[in-house]
Amino acid sequence: MAKLVRRIIAAAEVSRLPVAFGAVANVWLMVLLARTEAGGAAEGAATDSARLIGALPGVLAMIAAAAFAVGFMAFGAALNDVLDAKHDRAFAPDRPIPSGTLSTRRTFHIAFAALAVGVLGAIPFGIVAIGGALALAAVVLAYDAFAKHVPALGLVLAGLATALSMVALCPDTPSLVPVWLAMSQTMGVGLAAYLLADKRPKLTRRAVALGAFGWLFWTALLAFLATERNGGSLVPDWYDRPMLAAPAVAVVLCALFAMWKLRHARGARASEKLLRYGSLWKALVAASWLVVVGRHAEAAWVAGIAVCLAVVFAVVREAGPQIASPVGWRS
Repeated sequence: MAKLVRRIIAAAEVSRLPVAFGAVANVWLMVLLARTEAGGAAEGAATDSARLIGALPGVLAMIAAAAFAVGFMAFGAALNDVLDAKHDRAFAPDRPIPSGTLSTRRTFHIAFAALAVGVLGAIPFGIVAIGGALALAAVVLAYDAFAKHVPALGLVLAGLATALSMVALCPDTPSLVPVWLAMSQTMGVGLAAYLLADKRPKLTRRAVALGAFGWLFWTALLAFLATERNGGSLVPDWYDRPMLAAPAVAVVLCALFAMWKLRHARGARASEKLLRYGSLWKALVAASWLVVVGRHAEAAWVAGIAVCLAVVFAVVREAGPQIASPVGWRS
């Protein structure tokens, strides 16, 4: 029993399940925005992908979107552990592969299965979505294979992967400001986590400048596409303009909470905590965007699931080692 629990915890660790809901929330956001658009908010001018998503049964759309998000999240995370196995044996011996809890072969199987789940999740959304899924797989592979070792390129590709995961199922979406915000958050949290963990190679001024250029490039491209698709505006007409303050407030509050929680923390543990908080942040910001378009019930569900999962995984992190290696009574 203890061995099985250790393996389950290790599988969850290599697939990053504790932080996967942030990715799920982002993809759900785009699906729900498309369904809102197809449901009449766009006054008959809905995009092709919105009409396709609107025609899908709601439960199927949400399950498939969750499979897509979790699949690609787990694919990238497990592949990262496989490629970093030699490095982890020297610098992180408590990771699942170096510790012997999971073999490299078994972790690769997890990565391959996760990729298959991700692609299967894209199928109900059409052939274009499958193409987007393959493009996302290429970006994830590039990041894991070499880009993560070049800080500027790695941070930009991580942000690009977030953006691609959100637009892959609805590439012609006019809702690109939420995509930009999620991309920026991924890059910002990734940068802060990199600095907190004091990773190597060190960030140089040149690397920071290249990373900033990459962010500016994708920001400009998303802004151009948004104004083209919305007749000169950054957001569609069917957004509730006064409620656009909600995502900004969510971003500020989440950032302040993270700063407060990490005010005395440093090192790899602080970096890991920040990434967990970043996942919760993504879900809460996604919920705030749903408020903007009047989907208050869905916003409450997304925020509620995010908070509940954060509590559950916090309990598992504390109780898991005790279950796997229970304390015995001394006579």
